[in-house]
Amino acid sequence: MLTKEQNKMWDAAYDSARHNDVLDPETTTLMHLAVALAVGCDP
Repeated sequence: MLTKEQNKMWDAAYDSARHNDVLDPETTTLMHLAVALAVGCDP
């Protein structure tokens, strides 16, 4: 279980990856799925 500080840092990192100005939304979603599959997580 994450501490409050770790959870806050994780949320900030995830939000910066999810809501970026570099990739279009479709590419961002595909990248999230690819990374999840690459590390063995079920999307």
